[in-house]
Formats: sequence, structure tokens, C-alpha cells
Amino acid sequence: MLRQKEISYVVAGKSSVDLRKAVDRLGKHFGIHTLLLEGGGHINGAFLQAGLVDELSLLVVPGIDGRHDIPAVFDGLSPSKKKAVPLKLTSIERHKRDTLWLRYEVVRPKARSRIPS
Repeated sequence: MLRQKEISYVVAGKSSVDLRKAVDRLGKHFGIHTLLLEGGGHINGAFLQAGLVDELSLLVVPGIDGRHDIPAVFDGLSPSKKKAVPLKLTSIERHKRDTLWLRYEVVRPKARSRIPS
């Protein structure tokens, strides 16, 4: 159906979506190298777990919502992940009604260098 309607698509993964492969194919076939991810907690968590999040742009609107079962910004991370993903603050802007726009860079672990013996 998509081919008949000349709609582009990407297939990546046999039984589930392989996000790394999908993103690689978007770059290779369509020249897309930057994505804006506006998903819910599960899709955000999946991209984070796949190492595909470089930056977090977060709007903080003043107000408290303590309702039960409200989705988080990032959900579904593997229980084997024992540490939080480190972030580095890159900018803060204050907007109308005391809303804050925070931007963070995801800090990647540095590759360990081996000292020759």
C-alpha cells in the first residue's frame, strides 16, 4: 500500500524495530542526520537506551502534578542499567510565566585508553 501511494518508509529489524539500524537507514537513503524526537516516555527511553539521544531540550512549566500513573519523560529503560545517564547543562532560558527552557548534552562515557606495557 505504501509503495502504491509512493510513501517512503524504512524497515529495520525482523521481529522488533532496531532503532540504530532505522536511524542509519534514514541517513543513508534520505540524508536525514538529525531527528527531533517528540515521543512519550517509552519511545524516548528506547532511543536513549540505543545511544541515539545527544541532547535533551526540556521545558519546565511551574506547577505540580502528582497524579499516579502519569508517564515520565523517559520510561522503559533496562533494569540492568544501574546508573543514571549523565547530562551536561548547555543553556537555560526563562520564558513567559516563569517557564524554563533547559538544554542538556548527553555525556558519553570516554573510551578507556590502554597504556602499552
